[in-house]
Amino acid sequence: MITKVTQVTKELRPLFTLFPHRRSGFTLVELLVVIAIIGTLVGLLLPAIQASREAARRSSCTNNLKQWSLAMLSHHDALKAFPYFGQRRNQPEVNVQSNWGQRRTFVVTLWPYMENLDLYSRWRLNEGFNSTTNRTLIKIPIPSYYCPSDRPNAQQRFPPTSPSTRYDEYGTVRGNYLVNMGPTRICVAARRNAPFGMSTCGSIGLYVPYRTSLRDITDGSSKTLLMSEGRFAPRDDVDDHRMLMLNDVYCGFTAAAPPNSGTDRFLASHCDPSLDPSLPCVGTSDHFGEWQFIARSQHPGGANAAFCDGSVTFIPNSIAPGVWQELSTMNSGNTAGDW
Repeated sequence: MITKVTQVTKELRPLFTLFPHRRSGFTLVELLVVIAIIGTLVGLLLPAIQASREAARRSSCTNNLKQWSLAMLSHHDALKAFPYFGQRRNQPEVNVQSNWGQRRTFVVTLWPYMENLDLYSRWRLNEGFNSTTNRTLIKIPIPSYYCPSDRPNAQQRFPPTSPSTRYDEYGTVRGNYLVNMGPTRICVAARRNAPFGMSTCGSIGLYVPYRTSLRDITDGSSKTLLMSEGRFAPRDDVDDHRMLMLNDVYCGFTAAAPPNSGTDRFLASHCDPSLDPSLPCVGTSDHFGEWQFIARSQHPGGANAAFCDGSVTFIPNSIAPGVWQELSTMNSGNTAGDW
């Protein structure tokens, strides 16, 4: 048997020379081709992956804004009015020359309707937001404050060497959701045309806020803006007050320009235009008749906005300025038009 196998092997040996043995592995050229193909595929897939992630973040942001709008409506159901955007007294419409008083924003008022009843129960209504007890609460970064496309958990912090020691004492969280304070400035004297605003402008500490009910929104709740997004500074350790949601005068936006355009105007010492070219600002006095905050977001192409009926819509940057301003008014009697 062995002899027969040996004989067959000798007969087939000439055929083996026609098919020489090849070593396993890739040549350098083959490896370069494979790497190039992989690089091309990654280049094609990466934008899709990024777009998918942004879509998920935007959906989460939309859900946050929906929660705020529903909390607003729950407050309205309970008290027959939306909350004040901010206040410095427990009797906010009493026009007296007070300093800080019982300072708070709509955020504190809505805590019970945002499943944060524990925080509200700990808040001392007769103290300012920078009191020892309340100071702890305004530093808590609650997820619903933030759009995931921006910087979740952002705060206003200062290094120990900062001259702004008064902020070292308390600081506060930043946030991405603002209430609608009208088509032009934070306050226009004798004009009550948005769901949130001031009936008396004055300067910091001397304003008088007003609040509204759905019956005041004669242009229709589905055609009147309730809230929108905003953006804050790219770093925590800067004295830029935009989007301090628990600071009573920095929690509203105006429709002076469409989303992600225009220039913010507010207190000069709290405005730093060098931080980010996409967050321009101009310093003004402390009179609210000069202030404006533009709706902004980190989403490509626009910003989320909530309406007074609780609906949330993505508003494109390309919306006509007049349409955007009309959506911010609640009683003009005009039709906003399409966008």
